[in-house]
Amino acid sequence: MSSSSSPVFKRAKIDGLPSSTKTIGTHSGTFQADEALGCWMLRQTPTYRNSPVVRSRDTAVLDTCDIVIDVGGIYDHDSLRYDHHQRDYDEKFTPKQNKDGTTSERCTKLSASGLVYRHYGKDVIKQYYPDLTEEMLNLAYEKMYNSFCEAIDAIDTGVEPIPGGLDPPVSLVYRDSTGLSARVSRCNPRWNEVDATTNQPLNPDERFEIASQMCGDDFMSVLSKIVEADLPARSIVEQAVNDRFECDASGEIIKLPS
Repeated sequence: MSSSSSPVFKRAKIDGLPSSTKTIGTHSGTFQADEALGCWMLRQTPTYRNSPVVRSRDTAVLDTCDIVIDVGGIYDHDSLRYDHHQRDYDEKFTPKQNKDGTTSERCTKLSASGLVYRHYGKDVIKQYYPDLTEEMLNLAYEKMYNSFCEAIDAIDTGVEPIPGGLDPPVSLVYRDSTGLSARVSRCNPRWNEVDATTNQPLNPDERFEIASQMCGDDFMSVLSKIVEADLPARSIVEQAVNDRFECDASGEIIKLPS
């Protein structure tokens, strides 16, 4: 059993790791949380550590990038292209594991960040928590999607939190504009917004960087809680269950450490 203070659950420092010279491509114009988060996740991996992001819709420009997300009309892991806007696109995350042992299909298709998480999510988690066992890594990977990434996918692909077709119909009694996707949207320069010092229009690429870091901060806030609190608690309970016959011959009593 690993205790809550075990090095297994301690976050590694990666600030001093070397930066990559590879480039990440995504679309220009109005940005959303999915590509902002996707770029941040890629930048946490050794291959794309702190890579520059090129924002363009010019195919010739994007073709020069080492990896491209959320633009281009192609999803192909082998060629490092991760778009989700194709007409026949139907990619979803692995089925959700229910408490009763059954599984259920996901409510949403994967957005750009979902595709990046599918292929690079475990690498991101391992960068910050390199000592996790394979079982712990898989648990964190699944829970991170359930707790964080799925909502980004659903909002980007237009899935409402209340299903349609209910009888009688149900409508939201209020709208929430405090979530990550909404906050990222507000990072886009407004049509009449100018720099207070230069009186010039704001640079959308600079705003994108702010939004991407915002996504990363939220990602790490959720991940650190999962790895540093939820997994240690799970280990303690699991050990207590395994040791239940040492506590009482019936096996019906468990003892948790105080």
